[in-house]
Amino acid sequence: MAVPRALTPLTSGATLRCGVYLVIGGLVAAAYGLLAAGFVQMFRDPTLGRAVIVTLATVTAVIVLVPPFLHPVRVLQVNAARTLLDVDLAVAPGRGRGAVARGFVWFLLHLATGTLAALSLLTAIPFAVSLIAWHLGSSTLQGALGPLADLPALLAVILAVVFILVPPYLIWTLRALLRTSAPVLLGPSPQDRIARLEADKRELAARNALARDLHDSVGHALTVTTLQAAAAERALGRDPEFVRSALGAIGATGREAVAELDRVLGVLRTGAPPSADGAAAHDRGLSQVPALAEEARATGARVALVLPPEADGAVSRTVSREAYAIVREALTNALRHGDGTIEVHVKLAERHLILTIRNGLRDLTRGSGRGLMGMQERAEALGGVLSSGRRDREWHVDAALPREVP
Repeated sequence: MAVPRALTPLTSGATLRCGVYLVIGGLVAAAYGLLAAGFVQMFRDPTLGRAVIVTLATVTAVIVLVPPFLHPVRVLQVNAARTLLDVDLAVAPGRGRGAVARGFVWFLLHLATGTLAALSLLTAIPFAVSLIAWHLGSSTLQGALGPLADLPALLAVILAVVFILVPPYLIWTLRALLRTSAPVLLGPSPQDRIARLEADKRELAARNALARDLHDSVGHALTVTTLQAAAAERALGRDPEFVRSALGAIGATGREAVAELDRVLGVLRTGAPPSADGAAAHDRGLSQVPALAEEARATGARVALVLPPEADGAVSRTVSREAYAIVREALTNALRHGDGTIEVHVKLAERHLILTIRNGLRDLTRGSGRGLMGMQERAEALGGVLSSGRRDREWHVDAALPREVP
């Protein structure tokens, strides 16, 4: 059975949790009040030296006023608000002067609302109990009730119930005020939010790069090993040397794939956001492109490679690494869907590295498109361009990458 909304402050556990939070604020405010009253009394005493009182008051003020400005105290405030006020806040509060000032305002608000809640508990409840006790026959409280002692019993009971209801409804109202203020005073500043969004964006980009590298490297390894195994099976019994070479290549490719998979899983297991460098293809560049061509030839494909010897050293390390990854994925697609004829041209222009990969088509259907999308993303991340598509019965991949990146 649903509880009427008007009765929620009386039935919800949130009222009790907020009451605990407010009472803590009231107790801290009472302690501050006692300290202030004590020093006022000391100043009124002519027998005490003013210099001693001023020194003691200054030291005490520093001790009691500094904590609200400390970061660990703000962390404690955030955790208390999350637990007792049910506010969705970031666990780590912001830093900087703005965050410190807002945290101090929250501290003052906590003390003020806590004082109101504590006063309501210390006055309304005892008064209601006294009113009911008087009408039940106790004569000791007549003076404290004043003219209310002459109320009829029914009106006295009604008034007592009203006073009993004051604290929970006041606490509920103060809870709404605190929950509204908490995100502003304890939450991240606009600058913190922007920084968090930028960090999330960088982490997402790094994870996408990690997934792209895993897709490309493992996909390439599986394609090459599958085709090499098929070629070895066809040569079985008539070319033992080729079979032995193919099996060795399968083993080497498999070990490289396992090492790459282990590297990626190692990055993920650390729990830390992957860096762009950690997500990038390990340490391979244009100098390893001839090895890719040899792997493809071992499957029976006819690969023509044109690669200037100075290409690897003529571009930045990042460009070399991404160019290698583009060529690798293009070769993988060519082996999967091509007729075995592949041409790879790498050319150094004045400001760009030009990649052209062509292959004849055997399978006119294409795969999921993730590989083509990955190549496009790699080129665009460097400020380059990449296009791919069918021309007659050939598939072309053309990329222009800047030779240097910032």
